[in-house]
Amino acid sequence: MACFFVNGNSSCSLVSAKLFLVVLTILAVFSSVTNGIGWKKEETQVVVLNNLPPNTMLTYHCKSKDDDFGERSLPPDNTWSWRFYVNFWDTTLYWCNFWWNENGKPRQESYQIYKAKRDMGRCGYYCRNAIRSDGVYGFNGAMEPYLIHKWP
Repeated sequence: MACFFVNGNSSCSLVSAKLFLVVLTILAVFSSVTNGIGWKKEETQVVVLNNLPPNTMLTYHCKSKDDDFGERSLPPDNTWSWRFYVNFWDTTLYWCNFWWNENGKPRQESYQIYKAKRDMGRCGYYCRNAIRSDGVYGFNGAMEPYLIHKWP
């Protein structure tokens, strides 16, 4: 039960407890990471582009706390995307693991492909990411690529 203090007096009531539970329920709905009724009015779209050398297949596995898209493959110069609503606290996070063969050697890299607090200002509701041999590239308003994460 929730108790509230008004003018130095404590007042515990069933109505106060119910109101407290209603507020908690509403907050839980707003905290949904994807497909919720978040306070953001627009869906965010994240695009992954295989921009590796010619004939290089990109294998990837992207997920969040709530969504797991499984392992997939992406041919060169092809894209894959998904949409979601950013949660109320702007803590929505998706990360991806990437695998490919380069010059006969296997490579594996990972990256937080979408992090709300970082990317809302960088790319807004449309975040296009190119996976290249040297790192992950974002795109500016003129759709010109720029390095946002260099592979270690």
